Amino acid sequence: MGRFTKIIAEVASNHGGDITLAKEFIRIAADIGVDYIKFQSWQVSKLSKDDPQYDWFCRSELSDSAHYELMEECSKRNIKFLTTVFDIDRIEFLKGLGLDEIKVASPDLGSYRLLNLLKGNFGHIIVSTGMHYKEEIEKAAEILAGTNFTFLHCASIYPTPIENVNLARMQWLKKFTPSVGYSDHTVGVEAVKIAIAQKASYIEKHFCLGRYGPGRVMPLDATPEQMSEIVKFAELVYLMLGNNQDDLSEPEKMARQRFVGRFGNNR
Repeated sequence: MGRFTKIIAEVASNHGGDITLAKEFIRIAADIGVDYIKFQSWQVSKLSKDDPQYDWFCRSELSDSAHYELMEECSKRNIKFLTTVFDIDRIEFLKGLGLDEIKVASPDLGSYRLLNLLKGNFGHIIVSTGMHYKEEIEKAAEILAGTNFTFLHCASIYPTPIENVNLARMQWLKKFTPSVGYSDHTVGVEAVKIAIAQKASYIEKHFCLGRYGPGRVMPLDATPEQMSEIVKFAELVYLMLGNNQDDLSEPEKMARQRFVGRFGNNR
């Protein structure tokens, strides 16, 4: 069954640096039927040791060889590999992997030098827009004009209270690109479903393997059961919205023959 919405399962660093576990994330996401599984390509050498998550980042950084392993696993499982780039020095390596799509996290929407370099190296750039004023988003859109890019509405609050979701902004983003979507940080799947019902081009939802692991689990993560629910809902939306805007369906044409004019010509 088709879907209007591409679904990204965001692993982030929930694998904790365990490549066997990262491959299990890939296997389960592929079995569920999501379109992309996403990791993060930071380098600890770029971080300050004062960062409160420094120890976790040291443990969960993906090596160059790990990228190749995970991409091979994705290819085997028929699911697309996606990753977030965090610094300019990483572009050459990620492009060298053969990736045509790249993700930019919300904090880097205003990194205009990064955006300029990415548009010359990747065919599709997906940018989250959390924490940025409209003028900054307008500037990013200006830089990316003429390229294939997607803006994801995002509320960068972890987790996001439902009153701060503000999905109306997803519609405002359409003034810059027809490809818009939603990166979700709420607990549960209701916000994602509403975005899908609005024909989001992409949705991104953080993903865990179970409410108690294995791997790191955050309150905003979707379990495999919830991710499956998202996929099935996207298929249902596709089925119910349809594409036939200017004609009757075949069953309704048959109904017309039975009922229109049944009691005489009143027209």
